[in-house]
Amino acid sequence: MNLRFLGATREVTGSCYLILTGQYHILVDCGLIQGSPEDEERNREPFPFDPGTIDAVILTHSHLDHSGRLPMLVKEGFKGRIFTHFASRDLCRIMLKDAAYLNEKEAEWENRKRQRKHKPLVEPIYSMQEAIVALRRFRPLNYDQEYEILPRVRLRLRDAGHILGSSIVELWLEEQEIERKLVFSGDLGHVGAPILRDPEVVCEADLVIMESTYGDRCHRTWEKTWAEMADIFTERRASRGNIMIPAFAVGRTQELLYTLGWNYDAWKIGRWQIFLDSPMAIEATRVYAHHAPLFDEEASAMQEAIGNPFMLPNLHLSHTANQSMAINRISNGAIIIAGSGMCDGGRIKHHF
Repeated sequence: MNLRFLGATREVTGSCYLILTGQYHILVDCGLIQGSPEDEERNREPFPFDPGTIDAVILTHSHLDHSGRLPMLVKEGFKGRIFTHFASRDLCRIMLKDAAYLNEKEAEWENRKRQRKHKPLVEPIYSMQEAIVALRRFRPLNYDQEYEILPRVRLRLRDAGHILGSSIVELWLEEQEIERKLVFSGDLGHVGAPILRDPEVVCEADLVIMESTYGDRCHRTWEKTWAEMADIFTERRASRGNIMIPAFAVGRTQELLYTLGWNYDAWKIGRWQIFLDSPMAIEATRVYAHHAPLFDEEASAMQEAIGNPFMLPNLHLSHTANQSMAINRISNGAIIIAGSGMCDGGRIKHHF
């Protein structure tokens, strides 16, 4: 039995692990490399294995640095199943299609420049149709149930608390009558985070492969975060202007909406007009609401009491470019939530 680390080692993005047994080749995650243009150009490089030899893929969660190269894998010959949680499957339907749309647009823009310079044209990393074909290979699973995904290979997903559907992978592999258990943490959630349950505890394994992105630092307490947000929304309302919040479309946006709803009266949120200016975030929020049984106890109680905990009475959903541009005519009293979360693209840059 052999384990190869093919991404997210000595860097954060591009998660990909290859497990080789005497009988099977199994991939855990197949993510995009993200960062500088030079980093992202590496996504065009061939896989360091033959995709046609992969028997199964296990996806820990839907973020593109874990899922974003799956359409390429299928395009280049993978014919097996992609096992992941139901919610991750639903979020990938949004995120992989969006990534394909951006791939097509970027290739189109690049080819306009190349045509003027009489250079060879480029193809998108993958197209919308190729993303749709890849989504047909998904096999959704529930948490806490064991599944035999291949003969003598068992899989169980546990709640990782990172985003909706994120999973810790427990994988049992039998070779020459010896069974070994591998555990992949995936990305782990922050204990006490809004909406989702805390990461589950796995008590035994022969080998653990664990995320270490924030392994060298301590996060401040949630209480300090809430106190800072309360100050922004209550004290700053006295001065003129808007509040702009760059936010990732999946995970962070839903936490923000939920937190604003939970503190609606205490933080006087009713005095603001809130704009969710991200079509992908709007779709992802609908998926979150659809999977309410995955909420933690507090969020479940809120959902039971008021229904959809993300739909605030003063929330405006901005789908189109014209609706987004109209927000710029508002000079005071608006909270604008838009992507990208790192301020390196998207509608938030126009608002700034």
